[in-house]
Amino acid sequence: MKKISSKFMALTVFLVIFGGIGATILADVWTTESTKVPVTYKEGEFEGQYNPEDIRGSYTFSEVSELFEVELDDLLEAFGIPEGTDGTSIQTKVLEEMYPNLPNEIGNGSVQLFVAFYKGLPFEFDDTYLPEQAKDILYRVNDKLTAEDRAYIESHLAVLPEPSGETDEPAEPEATEEAEPLVKGATTFQQVLDAGITKAEIEEIIGSVMPATNTPIKDYCLEKGLSFSEVKDKLNALIEE
Repeated sequence: MKKISSKFMALTVFLVIFGGIGATILADVWTTESTKVPVTYKEGEFEGQYNPEDIRGSYTFSEVSELFEVELDDLLEAFGIPEGTDGTSIQTKVLEEMYPNLPNEIGNGSVQLFVAFYKGLPFEFDDTYLPEQAKDILYRVNDKLTAEDRAYIESHLAVLPEPSGETDEPAEPEATEEAEPLVKGATTFQQVLDAGITKAEIEEIIGSVMPATNTPIKDYCLEKGLSFSEVKDKLNALIEE
C-alpha cells in the first residue's frame, strides 16, 4: 500500500478548509458581521422602526448603539461602564452580574427602556429601573419627553455602586420593605411554575398553550402581541394569594 506523505496531507487539509471558506465568500454566504436584526413596529407612527423591546441580552453595547443610533459613549456612561471600554466586547446581559445586589434590578430591560426614552419610542414601562446617571443624559438628548415620561424616570432611578467596587456603609434594612414581585422583565415561565402557579392557570392568563418553560415571559408577550404589564400583574396577583 502506498503511504500518503505528511506534506501532501497537510496541503489537502489546507485546501479543504480555506478553499471552502473562499467558495462561500464568492457565493456571498460567508460573513463576519453581526446579522442581528430586532423586530420592528408593525403599525402606527413608528411603523418600520426597530422596537427596543427586542434588544436581547446577547446584544453588545456597540450593536445597540449602531442599530438604534444611540451614541455609544452615552450608553456606557448611563450604565456605569468605564470610559474607553470596547463596546463590542461587552453584552447587555452582564449588567445583572455587575449590579447583583441593588434593591431594584438594572439589566437588559433597563437598556431597552433607556433606548426607548433616548429615541422617543413607545415602550411598556413595566416598573423597570434606570441608573441615576441616565436621567441627565435623557434630559439632554430628548427635549420631547412628556411630563409622564419625566415623572416615571424620576421615580425609577437606581444608584449604582462606585466603579471601584468598594462599598460605603452597609445599607440599613427597611423594617417595612415590601416583597419584590416575582414576575419582572427576565422572569421565565419555569420560575412562575416553581412559585406554585399551575400550567393551567398560566395558559388561562396568556390565552394559549404555554411555551417552553425557559422562555422569558416578557419575550413571549412581545412575540405574541400581548400586554406584558397585564400578564405580569395577573401572575403576580396569583402568586400573592
